[in-house]
Amino acid sequence: MTALYLRARLGRVDFVELGAVIAPSGVLVLATVGHLDYIWPSIGERLSDRAAAVAATGGGHIQEWLFEAVAVPVDADRPLPVLAAVQPSPFFGEAAITMLEVRLGGEGAGRLLGDLPADRCGMVLGDAVALDSWVGLSVEPHTDYDNFRRSARNHPLHVGPVEVAGCPVLGIGWGEGDHSMRHRGERAAGYVYPATVTSDDSSGTVLRWDVDPAKVRPPTA
Repeated sequence: MTALYLRARLGRVDFVELGAVIAPSGVLVLATVGHLDYIWPSIGERLSDRAAAVAATGGGHIQEWLFEAVAVPVDADRPLPVLAAVQPSPFFGEAAITMLEVRLGGEGAGRLLGDLPADRCGMVLGDAVALDSWVGLSVEPHTDYDNFRRSARNHPLHVGPVEVAGCPVLGIGWGEGDHSMRHRGERAAGYVYPATVTSDDSSGTVLRWDVDPAKVRPPTA
């Protein structure tokens, strides 16, 4: 039983450090992994171009078919610490992420970026231009996706760093059983979670993704 799991059991909302990312392009993206490397070539666009346009407005949501992301402007030279709030899964007891927080620094007004599903294949957080080069599930070998899964294999929160186009990004996975019970159906079933930019007295501006299923009440059929 890990110390992370023990802290979660005590009922406190602990923030656990997951590492840091950088965004040399000045645009940070949190994206679903499943269709990341398929959708953009198929429509003749680049994720980074769409993300830059969204970031220029202060940040917002991107959706193409089953792919979704949020993008925000950031300081290109600043390492961005990534943390997660964790609580025990009510179904399996293992520690599970209920909030992702990226400390952007500086000052900024609060903003709702949109909402995102917890993609069964995982999420990726990193520089918009670097993610143009992500090699995931649409081609063999699944280089970056496989590297992420290997990196996350022994992490209690299924999180793993991976280098893409020379830039460190962070892959965020889910326990298979916990995802099936708490996030299944994703957007089609109403399980989407708000991503916001907000100001924190101690950390400055932060990007928060509140991925707590207990706060979601999808409509019943």
